[in-house]
Formats: sequence, C-alpha cells, structure tokens
Amino acid sequence: MRKLAMLTVVLFLCAPAVPVAAEVQSPQPPPLESYAVVVNASNPSKETGDAAKKTVKALFLKELTRWADGVEAKPYDRGAKAPEHTAFLQDVLGMSPAELARHWLRMKNMSGVTPPMDVDTDRILLRHVERHDGAFGVVKASAAKVPGVRVLFEFKAAR
Repeated sequence: MRKLAMLTVVLFLCAPAVPVAAEVQSPQPPPLESYAVVVNASNPSKETGDAAKKTVKALFLKELTRWADGVEAKPYDRGAKAPEHTAFLQDVLGMSPAELARHWLRMKNMSGVTPPMDVDTDRILLRHVERHDGAFGVVKASAAKVPGVRVLFEFKAAR
C-alpha cells in the first residue's frame, strides 16, 4: 500500500502541467465583414449615409419604384442563407427575417408585388447591376470594384 502511495506521488509530480482555465486565452472573433450596396455606374444618386440607406430600403421593399432621376429601380437579393442578405437585413432594412416575410406577403396580397430576384454570387449580381440602369444589390465590399458598377455605400455586418 505504501509503495502504491509513493508511486502515485511520483506520477503526480512528474505529470505535465495542465493549464488552468483562467490562463487559457479565448480566441479573438474574426473581423467584421464589410459589404457594399452597389448601383449601375450611370446611377446619378449622390445620397450618402442614412439618406442613402433610407432610399435603398424603400426601393428594395418596393415602397418606391423609381430612383430620384426617374429610372425604374431593379433590386436584387442574395437569398435568405447568404451572409450578404443577413447583413443587409439587419443593418440597412432593420428587420428580422419574419418581418421581411410578412412585408412581402402583405405586398403580394395588396398589389401583386413580388420580392426582388435572388442572385447566388457576387459575380452574377455585379453582372446584372452593370447591365441594368436602375439595378442595385449587396456584395462583399472586396468584390465591388468592377467597371460599370459603383458603390453607393458600405456597411459592416452586425454581431
């Protein structure tokens, strides 16, 4: 019995140290992704900041149908599971997914208006925006620098 106790003490003293929970550093969260609302390069809108967000929100929700210069607005969405859609929903629209779904149901029932077309990738969305004067949508800010398209404003995803 005494040998067993001595062996236990020796093993305990030779065992590698296990870090205490307080010493373990928590990983840093990844930096927030930046997104950009892009418009066709010929779009004359000069609004910035909250005014631009307010206009884009009204056009996306189809409460307005034309830009200030009279060109018909053509919004594009990224699909409910896309991080661009989630960030746009929170930061620009200020709505939950359920609120947005109720909005489109009400719009469909009242006037037959349907939601914007979903586009799968930044590249395809940028191509649509480049080809149509009133088009706009959301892409990662790093993808927004292409000919035929300009950034209306940028925003970061909320945590």
